[in-house]
Amino acid sequence: MASLNPISGTLGSQRAAHLLRRATLGPRLQDITNFAGMTAQAAITALTQTQPVPPLPIDPASGTDWVYPNTISPNSTNLSDYTRSWWMENMRASGANLTERMIWFYHTHFPMIMSRIEGEAQFAIDYLRLLRYYALGNYKDLAKAICIDNAMLIHLDGNLNIKGVPQENFAREFLELYTVGKGEEVSLGDYTNFTEQDVQALTKALTGWGIDPTFQTIDPVTGFPTGKVKGSATTSSQHDVSSKQFSGAFNNTVIQTGSVVGSNAAVTAVYTELDDVINMVFASPHTARHICRRIYREFVYYDITPEIETDIIEPLATTLSSNNYDIISVLEVLFQSEHFYDLDTPITEDNNIGAIIKSPMDLVIGTMRLFNLTVPDKTTQLAAHYEMYGQLIGQLDLQGLQFFEPYDVAGYEPYYQFPGYHRFWISSNYLANRYKFSELLISGFTGMSGNLLKLDVVDFVETNCSNPGDATILVQELVSWLFPVTIDAVRFNYFRDDVLLDQLSAANWTTEWNNYVNTSSDVNVRLQLESLFNAMMQTPEYQLF
Repeated sequence: MASLNPISGTLGSQRAAHLLRRATLGPRLQDITNFAGMTAQAAITALTQTQPVPPLPIDPASGTDWVYPNTISPNSTNLSDYTRSWWMENMRASGANLTERMIWFYHTHFPMIMSRIEGEAQFAIDYLRLLRYYALGNYKDLAKAICIDNAMLIHLDGNLNIKGVPQENFAREFLELYTVGKGEEVSLGDYTNFTEQDVQALTKALTGWGIDPTFQTIDPVTGFPTGKVKGSATTSSQHDVSSKQFSGAFNNTVIQTGSVVGSNAAVTAVYTELDDVINMVFASPHTARHICRRIYREFVYYDITPEIETDIIEPLATTLSSNNYDIISVLEVLFQSEHFYDLDTPITEDNNIGAIIKSPMDLVIGTMRLFNLTVPDKTTQLAAHYEMYGQLIGQLDLQGLQFFEPYDVAGYEPYYQFPGYHRFWISSNYLANRYKFSELLISGFTGMSGNLLKLDVVDFVETNCSNPGDATILVQELVSWLFPVTIDAVRFNYFRDDVLLDQLSAANWTTEWNNYVNTSSDVNVRLQLESLFNAMMQTPEYQLF
């Protein structure tokens, strides 16, 4: 039976590693050691500590960021790629904290297509700053802020939605993807959780918003630039002031514009109407359930059975709504539960640990974090820094992730597409490119700026393994660090005997390692270790978390 009962005692290494793989963009070895001695409650406290806000990305052409009041240099190019690089570096450099994982989660949930907004370079930065601000905060407040975010107003055509000429894109996605979700279609235009009437009414309620490329309209809560009401400082020129009649899905609610001057709404009334529709949508019990299903698929597993719906989703949804949509209230329960750590079912049934295929982002950033790889310093080696991340963005693309450029407005298929979900990350080409990534990492990424990124396997083993000269201990430790699941003796012997030792004796490896220690000549041990690391990273086990 699926259980949200909290686990007791300290986590231990395996559970700590599982929590960190799911709640961060990948653990470093020291993180696993630190969290192993914590209780689940202490671990959640550590994961949710407030993090410093990272410095903004720098434009090499101007030497400054491009957030107002700075201006973009006329010689600037590829600001979109610089934004992507900056975000990836934030993921890599972050500590053992939930923030970056939640930003990624919210990006897959409120997806943004960069090519639609790259004409306004700051809009992408402000979108990411908004996700960061609410990463560990209130989901309802984030959903409201997204409605009038400059980037989202362009992305889903909200800025084109004016009275008399309704543009339904955003209202439809807001209901279907971001809040109540689409239930069974019980009749034409009735999707159980909302209807076409609701899409039309919500569209009218959201008319009259436009982008503010001057960045003078500031959200008083976040302090970030936001969209503005079209018209004068006091009166909206494009807001529909007629009654907004919603269906029985929302208790037949009617929303009226509060203050009308002639045929136009007061600006304050447009803001109030936004509050009204947010409160109405979030009063629906379907909203909390839909968000909790999305959280479950992100952090636990894609398959929501009737048992999971009853025992996990429903109580989590109750927790979320009773805490006014503070997202941490749900994650605290989930990350402490027997279900999350596979302690609620027999060991051979319904296991969640090691059950999700890593996204290309999890694979690339997680590998960099696991091996604690250093990157060109963005302060002193900015060109090399961007060049390296440019190559890694190319790696993501080869593995099936067009970073910041999802195929459609629903986002990246593996996060929403029934029934495949995470299996969409794997095809013959994508898998081959995942395996090629490990080879490139070991041989080293190079470019115009010289050496950019390299996994030195000898240095990693010497620094981290307790007894590198003992083949059994060496492989045992690597298995525990690289694989989320336990492997059997046949599999273990393959990595130790066939790959590392190449059918030679364990004593031979000990001799080779001792020779390296005594002479600093690493030719022999490097070849064997590179074969081992390649073999282990080019496995199904390493593609899972």
